[in-house]
This record gives sequence, structure tokens and C-alpha cells, in this order.
Amino acid sequence: MLTAALVAALLGVPSPAQATSLEDLQASLDAATSQATSLSLALEQAAAADGGLRVALERLATEHDEAQAQLDARVRQVWISRRWNPMSWTTGLGNPGLRRITQRGASEAVRVERELVEAVSSRSAAASALRAKAEVRRAALRQQAASALEAQERARGLLAAASAQVAREAAAAASAAELARVQTAADAIAASHASLDTASAVVTRALTPAQTRRSQRAAVAEAPVVALVEAAGGGYPAGYAPTGEVLRGLASWYGPGFVGSPTASGSPYDPERLTCAHKTMRLGTVIRVSANGRAVSCLVNDRGPYVGPRILDMSRAGSRALGYDGVAEVVIEVLAPV
Repeated sequence: MLTAALVAALLGVPSPAQATSLEDLQASLDAATSQATSLSLALEQAAAADGGLRVALERLATEHDEAQAQLDARVRQVWISRRWNPMSWTTGLGNPGLRRITQRGASEAVRVERELVEAVSSRSAAASALRAKAEVRRAALRQQAASALEAQERARGLLAAASAQVAREAAAAASAAELARVQTAADAIAASHASLDTASAVVTRALTPAQTRRSQRAAVAEAPVVALVEAAGGGYPAGYAPTGEVLRGLASWYGPGFVGSPTASGSPYDPERLTCAHKTMRLGTVIRVSANGRAVSCLVNDRGPYVGPRILDMSRAGSRALGYDGVAEVVIEVLAPV
């Protein structure tokens, strides 16, 4: 994983430590957001080509199965004819014309069998070649996605720094003009946040091998709850309250290597959504996690972590909201609808 300073150098954008004023932070955030958006658009185009290859591969697989079924049927016919040939009586025909007819029929059957075998063989070869091409394209797609995720991570860091600076300057504003300036900056930061969310969704879709009906249903079902927990900030989500069940332990986070993979609920994993993984808690449970003097709510939609004594795996958005990399001691409150 590239460090923030190295990514900043690669992108040509100053790091949060270098950009201290609100104007500097906003300019850096705009540049980083533009970079992340450009990478996501390029990734979306590559994903479309990748999807076209998969569609072609599925079509070839269908054609191969159909050709194989025809060949299998012909093989069964040949096997049956070996046990009893209904045309065997023609071998004793004295009429040369009738013998020629039966011989022509036999040669035609051989031609049909050869065509059936060749149809299966050619489709198998075409599918193998297309599959190899798809694997190369998929590997390149993953590399593009990694670059896009690095750019997004850089932009998210600047977003957090700019949001904190807005809060500080809003608290220190001494005039209506200063407040208006800070509000304008806050609106621009909110627009960057929305752009980065869109870019994150593009990466998730690009790395999701196939949107099955199950994954689509799960994503649609979870969307309203995820929207509630994300709107809650550090408070309790609207319509949810503590049950009194509290857990304490180590939390980690999971990110780039899992993007687009199906979670236990079926929905594809998006590191920028407030979701998390727990080994035993019922899927669909909403929890509030506290650490480092911060709190954030998230939806349990996956299983894990399976490393040592850890009890929770948060999305990258969740760990960022709590201000930790690696692992952190957390307090988990289990919530329930009221």
C-alpha cells in the first residue's frame, strides 16, 4: 500500500500536512477528487469492455453446450444402431440403385457426425481463447481499480482534513462574511464527498464479477438502513435505540482486496459504506461502535474477522470515522428498531 506522501507525490497534490489553510485544503481536495473521478471513469470504461467479454463467453458456453447435446444424442443413436441395425437387411439387396442409396445414407451420417464433433471442438477452442483474453483483461482491471482506490483514499484523507478545518473556522468566524465564506467551502466539500461516493460505487461495480439476483436484492434491501446509519454521524440512527447489550474488544478493518466481493448477506462489499463483519451477530443488525473518543453506527452484513481475538471488521469508511488504522479497542452497542 502506498503511503499518503507517496500517493500525493504521484498525484502532484500536496499532503494534508502541507496544506493547512482552508483554501489550500480545498484546492488539494479538488485536485484529488478530480484525479479519483478520472480514474473511476477510465475504470468504468474498462469494466464495460470486461463485461462484454463475459457476455460473449457466456454465449459461447451456451453454443458449446447445445452442440455437445446434439453430439451426445448422435452418439446414443450410433450406440443403439450397433446393437441392432434396422437397415441391415439392405446388404443383401440385388438392386444396385438401392445399395447406392443406403451407402449414401451411411456416408451422410458420417458427415453429420464429423460436423457435430467439429462444432463442439471449435466452440471449445474459441471459448478457451476468449477465457484467456478475459483473464488478462480482468487482471488489468484489478490494477486500474487499485490505482483508483489509492486516489480515493488520498482524497478521503483530504476530505476529512478539510471538514475539520471548516468546523474550526466556522467556530472562530467573527462576521457574517466569514461565515458565508466558510459555508461556501463547506458546500464545495460536500460536493467532493458526493463525487467520491460515486467514484467508490464505480469501483465496487467494476470489481463485482456478476450482479446476481440475490446480490441485487440484498443491496436494495440494505440501502435504506445504510442511509440511516450514515446520516446519523456519531449519534444513534433515527428509529434505533440501544438494547443494553454491549461488547468490548479489538476491531480491524478490511478494504481494497475485498471490494466487489459478495458479503455474507449477498450484497457486494463497498469500503465506503458504513457496514461491518461480525462472526455471530444476526445479519441486518445495526450497531454503534465507539473508539478514540468518536462513535459511528454501521450495519452488520458480513462474517468475520477470523484473526486472533478480534471481534469486529469494519469497512474502511467505519475505521476512518473512528480514526484508526490497523486495529483499535472498541465498544459496541447493539441497537434495535423502536
